[in-house]
Amino acid sequence: MPAVRIDSEALSWWLFLACSVGFTAMAIRERDVLFLVSTLFFLLACLVFLVGRRSD
Repeated sequence: MPAVRIDSEALSWWLFLACSVGFTAMAIRERDVLFLVSTLFFLLACLVFLVGRRSD
């Protein structure tokens, strides 16, 4: 049986993406505009990195 290889860099970026979704939900619930804007920037940065990574 071949060993399973895990791309730890990609996994870490997907986990960052999951965290940013959670932070965005918390910002919406708390109605904190600064928190919401910063989490949306973080979410966008994670998405840009993952999309750019797919083309490599």
